[in-house]
Amino acid sequence: MDPRFAALSARLLGRVDELAVELARRVRAAEAELAVVPPDDITAVCAEQLTLSLGHLSGRAEISTASTAANARRRAEKGVPLAALLHSYRVGLQFMWESFVAEAGSDEHAILIDSATEMWLGLDLMSEAIRGAYREVEAERGRDREMAFDALLGTDPVRIRQSADALGLPHRGRFHVIAAEPDAELPPGAVWRHLPTQRLAVLSLPGNAVFPGLRGGRYGVSPAYEQISQTAAALRLARLALAAAPEGEGVSHYGERPVATLIASSLETADDLAQRVLGRLLDLPADDRDALLATAHAWFAAGGSTAGAAEALFCHRNTVRYRLGRVKELTGRSVDHPREAAELFLALETHYFRR
Repeated sequence: MDPRFAALSARLLGRVDELAVELARRVRAAEAELAVVPPDDITAVCAEQLTLSLGHLSGRAEISTASTAANARRRAEKGVPLAALLHSYRVGLQFMWESFVAEAGSDEHAILIDSATEMWLGLDLMSEAIRGAYREVEAERGRDREMAFDALLGTDPVRIRQSADALGLPHRGRFHVIAAEPDAELPPGAVWRHLPTQRLAVLSLPGNAVFPGLRGGRYGVSPAYEQISQTAAALRLARLALAAAPEGEGVSHYGERPVATLIASSLETADDLAQRVLGRLLDLPADDRDALLATAHAWFAAGGSTAGAAEALFCHRNTVRYRLGRVKELTGRSVDHPREAAELFLALETHYFRR
């Protein structure tokens, strides 16, 4: 570094208190987001950062970003946006440059251009330290939020209330739990938790508010509940609603698809019972098996109408009657008998569930 520039930096270092007051004034005027920080605090940080920069430029100290990172952490915890803090440091660099120009004699102006790179390097190092500190604070907040969300699903009433406070949720009101696919969008204002296979959210709504529209994935929504301590139970219902939701995009509110929800609540048991009900039908060659299953499924979908099933399958009504007779022969259950028809319907719904 040019010794003349170092000497010029040393002269400014001797005026650091005076310069800090003016720099703090400029920072406050240039960045409204820093209004949450007391003026004395801003002045103290300006003095600290000027001392750090001018000490390095004068050759009296090695460059260090520890104090810059510490300041950034305090600002992040205070809620100052990252862009606002970075802007304040750019204001600081501009002020330093103007101070150098004002302090330099006519014979020293040339050395400022040659030494400007050192000033920009210092700003780059500080900016990276600031971004790193903000990333750390955000990661810590994310972990704290996850821990609070998990505690919300526990059984300890004290921890549940503390978690609700930490997440900004009331203790009583109108709540819904939303379970969604990992990439699904969640409504504004929802308190969410991102898991590897699902996104979970608790939504607090004013009494008369309409439930928001959900788009961009599959969603399961719990019934409304009034006490935040009921969130764990609501989560189970939201997950069942999601499991019962049709493939593709759509919203399934718990209770809207009772048969699919019943199957999803114990899929292993449902599969076992479906195989027992359908019995020998499932052992047929694939083409025969699929034709009989599709016919029975179409008959139920048509509300028990043979003509409606035939139209849906593009076949004759007699073909539908014949195939339904084969279903009865192989399963021992007739679509004309209410209880047997109900068993067949549940078995078919289970067979086609998520297929």
